[in-house]
Amino acid sequence: MKKKGKPLAKNDFRPKIFRTKKNDWIGVAGMMLLGALIGFTISLFLPPKYEAISKLTTNLEIVTDTNVTEIMIDSQIDIIGTLVFHPDVVERVTLSLKDQGLSYTSTELLSITKIERQLMSTLIKVRDPNPEVAALIATTWAEEAYGRLSEAYPHALALSEAKAIQAMLTGCLEDPLKMELPFCQSLTSEVVEKLFSETEKVILEESPLSLGLTGELNISQYQPALIPESPVAFQRSILILSGALAGLAFSLLFLELLTKELERD
Repeated sequence: MKKKGKPLAKNDFRPKIFRTKKNDWIGVAGMMLLGALIGFTISLFLPPKYEAISKLTTNLEIVTDTNVTEIMIDSQIDIIGTLVFHPDVVERVTLSLKDQGLSYTSTELLSITKIERQLMSTLIKVRDPNPEVAALIATTWAEEAYGRLSEAYPHALALSEAKAIQAMLTGCLEDPLKMELPFCQSLTSEVVEKLFSETEKVILEESPLSLGLTGELNISQYQPALIPESPVAFQRSILILSGALAGLAFSLLFLELLTKELERD
């Protein structure tokens, strides 16, 4: 003799989805269709966004057997991401795009562009409803950033050299071991004072022109952006699917609430 299953207690919960009738599923399908239609309507007012990516490759010379840490290296490479948004670079991008028939303000360009790190490279990502425009802006940004940072690199070399000379002079004056070196022995107080004065002048002049670059940190190359083929946001099919899923969730919730109301009555 088979045992009967334990009857449900009064307070046991059974979702309506397990007790739906044929007419209920028709209502669910109708709500999903309505949600998909709403998603399609939204897609007509929200054009898809395409993302183009250009790349700046960083060349960083690491001196071994020193106290240089990984955090220090990362902080140096992060400077490139900051310099991509330097006012000089943004202005050059704006003017270059204007010459190519695209009129953007600096604020508009900054709102559609973001920077990401990828190991030793800096990615410039630009989003726009037109894939060709997105690729053009990203490529122009990489070109202008590369050009501006290349202009700053000679100043960075002069700055690094001046600081290296000061470091050698300080070592000759303070480090007992270095005082015995022929170079240090050949220095006179007048020469030391003159070199300190000249290097200090170079440091003051070259620091703002170097844009934070150093002799060991520079941009080796840039890669133009390819024209993106698929949108990354506001894709019509995704909006329609999201609308249909929202309709499904809403209809199931409505059936559950309606069932509870009927059971109370």
